[in-house]
Amino acid sequence: MKNNLFWTHVIGYGIIFVGVWAGLIAFPAKTGYMWEPWPSSISSVVNFLTTVLFTLFVCLTAHLAHTDRTLAGILATAVFIIFFCPGEEEFFGRDEAALTELSSQCIVPFFISQYNRVSQKEFHRWYLLMLLMGIFCSFTHNGITIPLCCAFVWLAFQRHERFFRQACWPMVIGVIIGTGLSLWKKWDDSLNMATDLKVITSVTSIAMKTLWDTKVFVLSVGLTAYLTSRREGRKTLLYIARRHYVLALCALFSLLTLPFAPLGIQNAVTGVCFFSMFWLLFLCQHLVGQYLNHKI
Repeated sequence: MKNNLFWTHVIGYGIIFVGVWAGLIAFPAKTGYMWEPWPSSISSVVNFLTTVLFTLFVCLTAHLAHTDRTLAGILATAVFIIFFCPGEEEFFGRDEAALTELSSQCIVPFFISQYNRVSQKEFHRWYLLMLLMGIFCSFTHNGITIPLCCAFVWLAFQRHERFFRQACWPMVIGVIIGTGLSLWKKWDDSLNMATDLKVITSVTSIAMKTLWDTKVFVLSVGLTAYLTSRREGRKTLLYIARRHYVLALCALFSLLTLPFAPLGIQNAVTGVCFFSMFWLLFLCQHLVGQYLNHKI
């Protein structure tokens, strides 16, 4: 069984790697590279790194969503990311912005996977590394830092009796520090947005209009509303929320903190869309599984 899964991963991620690399080579870049005057040699490196990072992002996302059990699930995850991930228009730009965007996107599923892996363990190694990982993740990804911080603070409050006996606490402290650094960097704007009712109202209005123009948010809200209207659907939502508790909390807090947008409207909207993408992926995965098992 493990051997079959190994070869499924090799074939699935191999197809994605070859497909993306072939596409980058076949279609020329629209813009030049920042590393002139050697565009031909550097372009090959950029194309390779872009392909590696995108394949890694698909791998981390599929592992987090448990869609990496079949070849179809892996390929569907890649297609899903291309269609619904915020910032996907920069993924294949063949420049430094593409590498930065893909690197930033890879950090989040990797970080949350590591949190889920160690959250119930008790050990006293690599605490400094996990602390630095939390700071780096939250400080380099402004769209997710506040929802992620709120979710972890909530979880820490829920588990306060055993929190410091679990291996995840350095990650949580790191996220809090990284979020604090991000807010401190934009302290004046954050303070004005958090205290001015007119600003809050205006930001909320602009953000909601922007969100309703994004397909991932509209689809995730629509599918959630549809499932909420059915008894079995409500059980499905509860099951998914429990199974992916951290990401479900992040999606909720990204919406609740949207009116304040202390790190900017665009970052707040990006955060909502990013967590909506995962929520929509979980819903679609569960519904497809039920359909294949002839339950719907």
